[in-house]
Amino acid sequence: MRSTRAAQSVVWPLLLFIAVLGLLRTARAAPEPAPSASTASSPAPDALAHIHDREVFAVKVARNGNSAAERAKHATQVLEHAVEEPGSGAVHVETQGDVAILYVGDAPVIQVGPEDAAADGDASVAVHAAVVAARVTDAVRAERRRNALATSVFSFSLLVSSALMVFIALGKLGGVVARGREWVASRPSSIPNVRIAGIDLVRPTALRGVTLASLDVANWLLRIGLVYAWVLFALSLFEITRAYSERLTGFVLAPLYGLVSRIAATMPVLFIAAVGTVVVLLSLRVISLFFDGVARGEPTLSWLPADLAAPTSLLLRIALVVATAAIATPLITGNEDGPLARLSVIALCALALAMTPILASAAVGVSVLFGRALKIGDFVELGGRSGAVRTLTLLGVHLEDQQGCKVHVPHLASLLQPTRVLGALPPVIVEVCVASSADVESVSALLSRAAEGIGIRGRVELTRLDADAAVYLVTALSASATAKSELLTAIAKGLRDAGVPLGRPTPPRTGPA
Repeated sequence: MRSTRAAQSVVWPLLLFIAVLGLLRTARAAPEPAPSASTASSPAPDALAHIHDREVFAVKVARNGNSAAERAKHATQVLEHAVEEPGSGAVHVETQGDVAILYVGDAPVIQVGPEDAAADGDASVAVHAAVVAARVTDAVRAERRRNALATSVFSFSLLVSSALMVFIALGKLGGVVARGREWVASRPSSIPNVRIAGIDLVRPTALRGVTLASLDVANWLLRIGLVYAWVLFALSLFEITRAYSERLTGFVLAPLYGLVSRIAATMPVLFIAAVGTVVVLLSLRVISLFFDGVARGEPTLSWLPADLAAPTSLLLRIALVVATAAIATPLITGNEDGPLARLSVIALCALALAMTPILASAAVGVSVLFGRALKIGDFVELGGRSGAVRTLTLLGVHLEDQQGCKVHVPHLASLLQPTRVLGALPPVIVEVCVASSADVESVSALLSRAAEGIGIRGRVELTRLDADAAVYLVTALSASATAKSELLTAIAKGLRDAGVPLGRPTPPRTGPA
């Protein structure tokens, strides 16, 4: 019983499958019905005018020998071009008889006639043209909005990427400049002298400094140029800031162009001025080298001592520069009232005002140097400072004080405070107070021996005497830096050996007696 039911459960689906297969074969073998007259004469499918992937309107009939597909293709081309051109204008319709022409700006999109209105079921050509114009207007506005959004996104991405590139370029530029400075600093022997006719115009140290300064200037100029170019590029990306880009370009480039034009117009004068500048620099270098040799004793001039060579060199170089600026400039330009002549006068006036204290010190220094008021090795008190004269220059005096420190005192200070010349040996002055009961002559002799023991020309002077103490002023000449300490030590030892006690002077009275 179970086997019969299992066989039936298998046979019945198999018979059903065979029956369905036979029906399918019968359907395939049956001939297809012939198309009816109405189906054979059905119109072709509508041709669509579109903007990219957006369908705008349908063209259903041919006109003037152009099929619907050709009319739609022409409308598509005009619409896509109008969308790509932001200033192409608005959509409008012009009617000529029974024909309406749809325009986007000045470009005709399509001509519609009565057959188009009839095919679309509109009441008239004007109604059909208005419907098409509304669809075109919506599509053009939407596509322009999408293009504007895509352009803004693309411009913003360009802005960010360009800023990143400029940032990377600035970092690379800083690295290149740092490597260049390191190369120049690590290879001092690779920078030669600049020599003309056996004269060192520029020494390696100066040329290395100029090279390093040029690298720094070039670094900043390139950085400013990169940032300026990026700002112009960033402003030109967006319609709202494009006008500022043009203004910034005119603000920077117009003065630069004017400057270049003026420089080109004055090239002959600039060439002559450059030659004159080279001649002046050579003359300054020759003067400096000549008087440096005189200061070293090579050669020896009978009319100029070696210690006056440096200030004389400075005076001659200043005179050469002043003469060139005030006299040679009008001769080079050929115009006594030209811009270079005025510039030289202005520069001289500004230099004179700025250098008034230096010029005053130099004027005093001339009288001090050439009048032999001070000598090297003398001990002086100058401008509130004291010490031995080590160097005399046109602008000041270099002293060495008792602590061995160098003190530079400008000559102008001698006009404000008196100068005291102490000679080759400075005086050492000590004040001593002893008891008034001590013998004055014995104490004076004791103090004189102590002063003569540490220097020459020892002198003792009793300056005060009262009931409690006698005050002596002990003076000696000595070049020793510790002369005062040695004198006090000798005085203390002598008073102790002689049994002379120290005294305490009565303080002076203040107020009315």
